[in-house]
Amino acid sequence: MVLVYVVLKIKCLTSALSKGEGVMNKVKMMKTIHLLCIIFLPFTLFSETGDSVKIKKLQIGITYSPDYNYRKLKSDASGKLIADIRDTMEIGKYGYTTGINFVYLINKKISIASGLLLSDKGEQTKKYILLNPANGVLPVNNRFIYHYMYLDIPVKANYYILTGKLKLFVTAGVSANFFLTQKTTSILGYNSRSAEKKTTTVQSDFLKINFAYTVGLGIDYPISTKMNFKLEPIYRRSITSVINAPVKSYLYSVGLNVGLYYQF
Repeated sequence: MVLVYVVLKIKCLTSALSKGEGVMNKVKMMKTIHLLCIIFLPFTLFSETGDSVKIKKLQIGITYSPDYNYRKLKSDASGKLIADIRDTMEIGKYGYTTGINFVYLINKKISIASGLLLSDKGEQTKKYILLNPANGVLPVNNRFIYHYMYLDIPVKANYYILTGKLKLFVTAGVSANFFLTQKTTSILGYNSRSAEKKTTTVQSDFLKINFAYTVGLGIDYPISTKMNFKLEPIYRRSITSVINAPVKSYLYSVGLNVGLYYQF
């Protein structure tokens, strides 16, 4: 609107000039035109770039994802029997991924995301029967839950399919996962009393770092002028084995990221 007003004003003044006004009037009108250009040019430029100014570029958020975790085993001939036994005895387990995330908006369609995330990955064994006398003193069954604790540093690109108030986006990227520790939980079952649960830290020969890819689909909705709520189903899978052994293990998980983000 400012630009239209300036153009019309200049047209009026130049029209007056063309009608043969005096020399002094012509000089005054030229000065007026020049002054109008100087005054209104910054407003005109600002109005043309207003949409980009309104975009909040940086978001920082806290997320939590309940995950279903398992692994894929690959082995050479020497480790095939071990892999087959493990596939028979082991099943998936529930874990989590939580931490701080950072999002930088390049434009309305694309953003880059990273973060520092603590994750509990792993698997568990099925409950198996112990060959003990049923006298109520000794446990009658047992199972193990394996917790592999990692610090994940993902780098993802988000592409926004919908860019209105409710945003819909797809995401994909890679993650560097740093091994922290392994914890094993043993659950002993009894006939005469409740189960006995014990968790211990285990020395592990897991590799210190492995890499994974992530893909997902999410929604982004503002709950205030500064806060956004995000919901993101996500799939993660190891690209490299987490252990250097004849039986290689590739961890994967399916989760649901729930997060609150503050916009700057």
